[in-house]
Amino acid sequence: MPPADPRADEPAADSTAPRSRIRRLLRHAWWLHSAFALSFGIGAMVFARAGLAYADKVLIALIGSWLLMFVALRFIVGPANRRPEEGLARKGVRIATNYIIKQFYQQMFFFLVPIYASSASWSLVGFNWWLPPLLLVCAVLSTMDLVFDNVIMERRFLASLMYGLAMFGVINVVLPLVVGMSHWQALLVAAGCTPGAVALLSFSARTVMSPQGVIVTLLATGGLLAAAWYGRALIPPAPLAMPETTVGHGTLGSYECLPASKHVLPIHQLDGLRCGSLLVEPGGVKEDVVHIWRHRGHVVARLTPAKLACDGVGIVFRSELKPQQLPADPRGKWQCITETLGGQLVGLRRFEIVGDGATTSPEGASPSPSPVPSPSPSPVPSPSPSPSPVPSPSPPAGP
Repeated sequence: MPPADPRADEPAADSTAPRSRIRRLLRHAWWLHSAFALSFGIGAMVFARAGLAYADKVLIALIGSWLLMFVALRFIVGPANRRPEEGLARKGVRIATNYIIKQFYQQMFFFLVPIYASSASWSLVGFNWWLPPLLLVCAVLSTMDLVFDNVIMERRFLASLMYGLAMFGVINVVLPLVVGMSHWQALLVAAGCTPGAVALLSFSARTVMSPQGVIVTLLATGGLLAAAWYGRALIPPAPLAMPETTVGHGTLGSYECLPASKHVLPIHQLDGLRCGSLLVEPGGVKEDVVHIWRHRGHVVARLTPAKLACDGVGIVFRSELKPQQLPADPRGKWQCITETLGGQLVGLRRFEIVGDGATTSPEGASPSPSPVPSPSPSPVPSPSPSPSPVPSPSPPAGP
């Protein structure tokens, strides 16, 4: 028997080489498209605040995108809607629909990231900053075509979670803008609408509308509503933002809006102690706020600040802590916390009250030295009076 030809397998290897090379090129092309989509999303994120002036038009576009995405996720894309043998037309429709869905995801998430980031406090005191990074992760994932197509869209549960998060974020932002609803009311509406949408995307309509499905959906809705109500301090009141807050003291200035900013105050200069918060929201501030004065972790007072329309498009809320409201020993760390009437954290300002013996004054100026008395001049003795002249004897008279 003649030995086997070692080149017998070469034609098969040559036949698969062009196909694998094309796949590698397509993979690189998809990654290049992902980089372009990420750059475009960052640009949309930079200009997202300007887009809020057209919130009513954005709402109409988002409602249309939700309907399209719901129909597409439910009946066109995903492993449940794929057949063993698909024609070229059906496969083309599925790929085009999947691409459109990614574009809607990108626009929604990149639209929401800067809005929630500007409303978060970014402080370890209030942890309402967790939502913007989560939205940013979803926005970046929506630009990564290979990950989005092969991982997220192939698992309906993950796709439904992303859809539910986008739906929650958009409703929470758009309702105060368009309807004028308060932020905590919009939060509850968003929490109430999300579980039903996720359930209909994850399961069939017959399963959701069955007695067990209705009970599970209602329980999930009630749980999310309870979590939204008791954890509302962890959700930023988007699109409300507080770009500046200050604490000052002393008499009011002639044209004062925000108090003069101080971080350290002497204990003997607490007259007129006040806190100011500059709030900005597209279309005007929809909800009033309260000032919570906290000393060493204990609440000293909850005050309703006065509303001052004196700084351009923003509104300043200013409250004053009276001397009788101060604790017996006011020294230590203080916070002036700004919250909405619904209990959502807007931001806070830290300051400190120090005693008279502090080594550093608030302005950093060293105390002036005490004057040293100059030595008194030594007494100069007065000159003794000169003796009166003694008359010389007159010469004797001649004969």
